Amino acid sequence: MALCASLASCGLFEPPVAELRTDVPQMALYAAAFNVSQGRYRINVAYDESLAEALPSMEEKPALVIGRYLKNSQSRSSFQALDQLFSELVINPSSFYPGLLELGNVEGRQLLLPVSFNLPLVVFDKKLESAMSDGFVLDLAALEEKGAALNVPGKTSFTNMGFGPRWSPDFLYSAMELLGAGFKEGAPLKWSRSGLEEGLSYIRAWSERANGSALKEDEFQFKYLYLPGYKSVEEGRIGYASMDSADYFVVSEERRASLSFRWLSKDGSVPVGEDIVYAGICRKGKGRQAAEAFLKWFYTEETQRAVLDEARRYRSMESSFGVAGGFSAIRSVNEKLFPLYYPSLLGKMPPAHYLKAPNVLPATWPDIKRSIVLPFLLEATGPSPLPDPNADLEARVQAWLKRRSTN
Repeated sequence: MALCASLASCGLFEPPVAELRTDVPQMALYAAAFNVSQGRYRINVAYDESLAEALPSMEEKPALVIGRYLKNSQSRSSFQALDQLFSELVINPSSFYPGLLELGNVEGRQLLLPVSFNLPLVVFDKKLESAMSDGFVLDLAALEEKGAALNVPGKTSFTNMGFGPRWSPDFLYSAMELLGAGFKEGAPLKWSRSGLEEGLSYIRAWSERANGSALKEDEFQFKYLYLPGYKSVEEGRIGYASMDSADYFVVSEERRASLSFRWLSKDGSVPVGEDIVYAGICRKGKGRQAAEAFLKWFYTEETQRAVLDEARRYRSMESSFGVAGGFSAIRSVNEKLFPLYYPSLLGKMPPAHYLKAPNVLPATWPDIKRSIVLPFLLEATGPSPLPDPNADLEARVQAWLKRRSTN
């Protein structure tokens, strides 16, 4: 009996099957490819749209978890350290983007490995390419200046406008992060009070200087901007549009032929989208050896090339970008392979030191961002500024918590 217990604790009786719980639909395709590639282990996939929220309360933990917002304080206690994968030299830590790898580290233990990420970018007509001073990025200040230069006033309002910082709530959020708002996990949310106020003031001043006022931006948007931003760029109504890389690179290559882009930045920093996908192995999950085998298989250039090949062959690139919906967390895959599948990325992938990793955010971040933060930012930078934005945001968070507690 003691021998059996000892063997079980050593993992010799570990089941060869592992459950992968994920909020990334593409992982089902990768698991199927892994299952076909060898006969020893099997990965079964279960999809959970609210993975980060659900994980802490799961009675039976899956062996493998791949998803977003997993480093929150409740979820991370579920994971075992993955440092042995580095010590075995099966996965080389230097192959990852340092900032993304560091975000998965807790007190010196690597609990999570980055899988994929996205970046905000600014789209414009290729005719403007020669006026760009940087081959990688477009700074907030340069975007303001270049946008204002393309404004065309009519008799009562603008008929063309270069760029409005409030047209896209997601752009507004990315800009605020670059300006120091610093949203992060709290109870449930914290931020820099001074950074928030300074960022809001910057955006309001931008609207005034470049476009006359936030009201004029809103009027122009209501009158003209009923198409996706890149289409408004194509038709010449606006000069620049903000997008996420996951959205831009599923636009057909033919449509992108007349467009170019730069990564959004400030002072040489490009904000990584906060929905980075991470992988972790649960301490109490069954089938951890199978989970490890899957990670060892997944984190190779050969596997990720095959993943990209399959996506191109079955035309899934038309609905999903890259690896697991974004850029690979492995630098060489982005630098060597992505330009083969996305030619407009040739020479455009920003160096690793440009990337600014997000803060740790709560598991409920998608709801908090959608229902609190984005509406707040739009209102606080709008025609009627809030007298005390920090107090207003705090009140919205408390009201949100109260609603959740009564539901």
